[in-house]
Amino acid sequence: RRSSDLSSTVGVIVPEIGNAFFGDLFKGIEEVLNRNDLSLLYCGNEDNAEKDFQALDMMKTQRVMGVLYVPAVNYPAMGTMGRIQKKLDSLGCPVVCIDRDIGFHRDTIHFNDREAINTAVRSLAETGHRKIALINGNSDKNILALERYGGYLEGLRDTGIPEDGEIIFQGEYEQPYAYSVMKELMGREDPPTAVITCNNSLGKGYLQAVYEENRAGEFTHIGLDRIEMLDLLRIPNNYILRDSFEMGRRAAEMLISRIAFPDRRIQNVLLEASLVRGTF
Repeated sequence: RRSSDLSSTVGVIVPEIGNAFFGDLFKGIEEVLNRNDLSLLYCGNEDNAEKDFQALDMMKTQRVMGVLYVPAVNYPAMGTMGRIQKKLDSLGCPVVCIDRDIGFHRDTIHFNDREAINTAVRSLAETGHRKIALINGNSDKNILALERYGGYLEGLRDTGIPEDGEIIFQGEYEQPYAYSVMKELMGREDPPTAVITCNNSLGKGYLQAVYEENRAGEFTHIGLDRIEMLDLLRIPNNYILRDSFEMGRRAAEMLISRIAFPDRRIQNVLLEASLVRGTF
């Protein structure tokens, strides 16, 4: 595409605009774009392939100069990699993939979620926990859910804890799902002693369930991503810290660099996530 056809707008496509993780991501992106006198056009794909394609079509219509993109689903696992690759190529502008690496030959930046969940399991095991539940998204459709599940299984193997399918839950990354799972777990005669939730929404569902029954003290919980309200209320909590502001800032810089130097080598940046322990 000729430079005269380009707008001074960068497109951003994320799953959930309301999720605090993506809110901080936007702030990081905006800081860089503002500094470069560029505007931002964002769209949610709701982890839905068809909405993903619609969002990409909108970016093409708006003639954005580049796209910062979180893929909605695990396209290779669903056998539709060719279709999404074609769609991305048709944009005619650079694309940086954020948060999820599903194998596109494009600049990518994401967190090492597998290692982070592995560390969470090992930390719990080192403090005596042998029954550690996992509440996760769908690992068949979502690459992050697959990575997180892989890290959980590696953590169990590393600590000699046998896998127990009765305490592994892989459904939706939504608050009501974790709420219903925890209600069911709390109704068991022998519930787990620790619970790992694999995103902010699941963490909120867990909290809703345990506080409703006044049983928060019975479980050690590690959430993926910080829930700011807990810190504001000074409630000690454990979480995997992923600095999405920093990821957004670096992703925007990668995109601007790619626009300036279209032939440079593809970059794949892996960011580390740290475990913050407040209760154990």
